[in-house]
Amino acid sequence: MRKHSLLAAAACAATALAVTGAATATAAAAPAPAKPRTADFNGDGYPDLAIGAHTATVNGLARAGALTVAYGSPKGLRYGSVITQATAGVPGDPVAEGKWREVSATGDFDGDGYDDLLVNWVEKNTILWGSAEGITGTGTTLPKGTYTEADPKLLGGAGGYGFTVLYGPINRSTGKAAVNDFRNIEELDKIAGPTGLFLGDVTGDGLADVTVNGYWAHEPKSAVLKGTKTGLVKAAGTLKQVGGWVGTSAFGDVNGDGYQDLAVTLFTAGAPSLSVNYGGPTGLNATRPARLITLDGATGGLQAPRSGLSGGALAIADTNGDGYAEIVVGAPYKDSGSDTTAVAKAGAVHVFRGTATGVTTLGRKSFTQNTSGVPSASEKDDHFGSAVRILDTDRNGTPELYVGGNGEDGYAGRAWKLNTGPTGITGTGATSFSLTAFGGPSGPSNFGYRFAG
Repeated sequence: MRKHSLLAAAACAATALAVTGAATATAAAAPAPAKPRTADFNGDGYPDLAIGAHTATVNGLARAGALTVAYGSPKGLRYGSVITQATAGVPGDPVAEGKWREVSATGDFDGDGYDDLLVNWVEKNTILWGSAEGITGTGTTLPKGTYTEADPKLLGGAGGYGFTVLYGPINRSTGKAAVNDFRNIEELDKIAGPTGLFLGDVTGDGLADVTVNGYWAHEPKSAVLKGTKTGLVKAAGTLKQVGGWVGTSAFGDVNGDGYQDLAVTLFTAGAPSLSVNYGGPTGLNATRPARLITLDGATGGLQAPRSGLSGGALAIADTNGDGYAEIVVGAPYKDSGSDTTAVAKAGAVHVFRGTATGVTTLGRKSFTQNTSGVPSASEKDDHFGSAVRILDTDRNGTPELYVGGNGEDGYAGRAWKLNTGPTGITGTGATSFSLTAFGGPSGPSNFGYRFAG
């Protein structure tokens, strides 16, 4: 049986939750190639994908909200059922304008061998429990807080004092963790905030580490807190950052050295940036310089994470089989084509290559709905790139890129599958699907606004 622990971060009254494997492996001089973690809700060994549709109509109640789970299989992704607060076992009841919120985190929260799904709904949060049948609706409400996995979007401002580690298992009846452990980062680490928390094993020892981002003396400041069997300890490295908002994050082995690297989107008053920070045995790598890439007019299309915006989307995985992971940046506010009035905020995804020396802007690719082979066409407010995820759903060694576009078809929303091969991601043979493929309603649902898997 797998065991997982949970991480919760609290800034002021806000809280963020994450999952980390409680492995017992020790650090190795040359770790095995680092692979991103994927969710398996039904325990069959194939990666699964949860997709949010937070404005879907439920039992005639407009914008009550729904979600779906698509399951990996030997034949690729297969559609599951639609789950709402009207589904048996889900806590609460659907309400008009309720916007039962976004799929947010995955992990085996109760230690039964099946991954579970966290649904973030303002400060009301639910774990839907995995099983041999997958996500069925059986769920538990968590104590009040704003929960998310490794990349909290925004933790309630920069005025907080620290975060709390929730060590599993989570009790199915009460929603409480086995142990809560608060870390006062203002006192211990001289960081105010946090404005961002990022959970991933950057040291290669099988235990998750926490990179916390915030401020001190009016300047951006971060710290790496290494996971150990007895708790978190300060480690080497700081986040390559600029002032302003922190957006989304992702982990993956960009330079092929066996250690997970951390990419985050950062925002100032000017253009957004992509910050790429390399892992190593003592924390974020102190000898390999981090990279800060400005996302300009050609690669922009992100908005700062405020007023419900997420700051774009990120995914990291090796899409061309060369041993180096690519970074995929979802840019749902990117204008497409030359007529920006007609196709404003159509959206795009940008792909930055990994190499032995790290991420490079050379050979960057971009994909839109106007890319050859990609279904549909770029239209105003499609928001193609609102969510991105790279999964090998049939486990044949060739992953697929899944892209959400929550504004497609008048905000009905849609998800696309783009294939990969020796040249990386391609539009050739791409397919798409909507909420109706799962038996859900047509009409505005914002399907594809968020992925978790």
